[in-house]
Amino acid sequence: MNREPMDCILPGIYRIPVPLAGNPLKELNSYLICGTDRNLLVDTGFHTEDCRRAVEEGLACLGVSMEHTDILVTHLHADHAGNVPDLIRGDHRVYMSGIDLDVMKQNWKSAGEREIHMQQKQCLLKHGIAPLLVEEMLEATPSRKLAGVENFTGYTPLADGDEITVGDYTLRAILTPGHTPGQMCFEILGTGAMLLGDHVLFDITPNITEWPGVEDSLGDYLESLDKIDRYDVTIPLPGHRKPGDFHSRIAALKEHHARRLQECREVIGKLGHAKLYDIAGNMTWRIRTDSWDTFPAAQRWFALGECLSHMDYLKKRGLIEEHVENGILWYSTCFFRQK
Repeated sequence: MNREPMDCILPGIYRIPVPLAGNPLKELNSYLICGTDRNLLVDTGFHTEDCRRAVEEGLACLGVSMEHTDILVTHLHADHAGNVPDLIRGDHRVYMSGIDLDVMKQNWKSAGEREIHMQQKQCLLKHGIAPLLVEEMLEATPSRKLAGVENFTGYTPLADGDEITVGDYTLRAILTPGHTPGQMCFEILGTGAMLLGDHVLFDITPNITEWPGVEDSLGDYLESLDKIDRYDVTIPLPGHRKPGDFHSRIAALKEHHARRLQECREVIGKLGHAKLYDIAGNMTWRIRTDSWDTFPAAQRWFALGECLSHMDYLKKRGLIEEHVENGILWYSTCFFRQK
């Protein structure tokens, strides 16, 4: 087995890199906390053989097996939860936010399509996006094919403030909705360390999208940043890429979304009769491509969802108006009035 030793974060706490082949995220940071009778694995990678093998090889390098390991999932996305059913053994526990767990349970329809995908498709169609384009984008999203099997139900739900003890460490759950409705961070008490999932990332910006049944995902996210900023975190443990200065990054993320919101208002003011697809297409994205129309399908899906979360935020605060024309939604600044 030709692997480098795992990164040691604290005594008995290790980072296991899990490659995400073909995905712009490149790699998941899975974490192992070693206990006495049971260990705890944090996040698992996509539901793929490559991700499963990377986790198991990382555990083997540390002399650990899944036969003595519980799992903690920071949030429901496939790159964090997808491999749970294949990795868990026997009666060991899988901990997950009760809110995200409810979202997962509601997502499956008898025909095999995820309910959330059906709702997202209908939302984009209401914004006038062509059905074939919606299907193309949805087909390319990781959640369509790389999530865990739906018949696995062995989860233990967590609520804000719940604690998990593993060996010498105690983790306290902190509900930080925004990236998903039930995303959680976990303070490792007395260490200055915090498991962040995708709530705070340091060289990429967490995707904040519209969620069916959630009125204002971006507003939730910004409030969650304020909530987490009150903690004295000296060892941030993000779900992807490298860590950095915790409080400075929170300030930068808040400033990023302030600029984004201003850009959205400027684009709407410029377009006047502004539909979602055109607003997103006129925004600034950090991606190497010739134009909005040549965006990779999956990235266009995420961009539209993020744009829509900014529309929800602005609309809720009375900074833009939503209109319906021939069954299609569009937006204007509050200075615009239809004739």
